[in-house]
Amino acid sequence: MSKPEHKDPFLQQVHSTLERSAQTLDDATLRELRQARYTALEARQRRPAWLLPMGGLAAAATVAVFSVSLWLAAPQPGVNEQLPLEDLALLEDSESLEFYEDLDFYLWLDDEQQDAG
Repeated sequence: MSKPEHKDPFLQQVHSTLERSAQTLDDATLRELRQARYTALEARQRRPAWLLPMGGLAAAATVAVFSVSLWLAAPQPGVNEQLPLEDLALLEDSESLEFYEDLDFYLWLDDEQQDAG
């Protein structure tokens, strides 16, 4: 093993303790550790070469589908901004605007008629 390059005293102590315990391992344990290391390295080398590009392709396809779905779900500009035709007719007719200016009076008059009748 190599010497610790960190300056933290706790980490240096942990590293030295692990080094001492690794040097006192028996041969059977060392053989099992070496075998496990070789097995892990061989499994890494046997990994299919197409796995990484396929993962990248799957991620790109996911991002593309998500982007398109967000784009399609976004409200289209101008659709909700149009005024109904009735509102335009009210704005063009000056007589109806006078009606709305005196709306409180007409509501009061309606209440008075209902109370009297």
